[in-house]
Amino acid sequence: MHALIDTQILALWEAGRDCHPIDRGLRALAVAMPGVDIASRPVGWRTLSLLRLRGATFGPRLVACADCPDCGAAMAFDVDLAALLDALPAPPERASAEPMFDAHGAAWRLPSSRDQARAAMAADSGAALAALLRACRLDAPDDAALPRGAALDDIEARMEALDPAANIELSLRCADCARAWTVALDADACLWDDISLCARGLLLDVHRLARAYGWSEPQVLALGPARRAAYLELVDREAMP
Repeated sequence: MHALIDTQILALWEAGRDCHPIDRGLRALAVAMPGVDIASRPVGWRTLSLLRLRGATFGPRLVACADCPDCGAAMAFDVDLAALLDALPAPPERASAEPMFDAHGAAWRLPSSRDQARAAMAADSGAALAALLRACRLDAPDDAALPRGAALDDIEARMEALDPAANIELSLRCADCARAWTVALDADACLWDDISLCARGLLLDVHRLARAYGWSEPQVLALGPARRAAYLELVDREAMP
């Protein structure tokens, strides 16, 4: 995996503005990990890969904000991505090594990003869950009854145990009212937010330097961050009264 460069960030932002969040994450990983069948890997694999890509491109400190469910106070918090990644088990390097299990009369595999994306198009949460279960059940006809009740709970628990990164929850405590709660970490959204913010900053840099020097977008981006910042500083100095 390699960090995203400025031109890739702009291209991903332009292509992903109207895409589903899962597709945005898959597009970013396809750029950073060419040749890898990303969509067929488990959801947790995508999550960990997105967090690694976010750390490599924008740094290991993730700043986020959540509203307290009791008093509504906005609470900013930091996530140390390196520590978080160290605390989670690494996914298998090869797709063929990904875990499967037998339960309730069938063999099951973990949901993939492709399964998740298809389920997201379902009419409601019940239909989405049914689509995921059918995709992950390996040796039963599609019209066979799906597990319900305790059997469904057991299968979901086994999947969560085998793929803990698929559902990362952060423990928070409100500084105002001391309410404790958990919030899900959405790796797709985290990376996209940074891509969007960075892309808009790059466009502003291009706009300012194009007006000042007549350079094209490729010429501005080819300067690199340090030289670009130095030229922007010169532009600001000339604009001072």
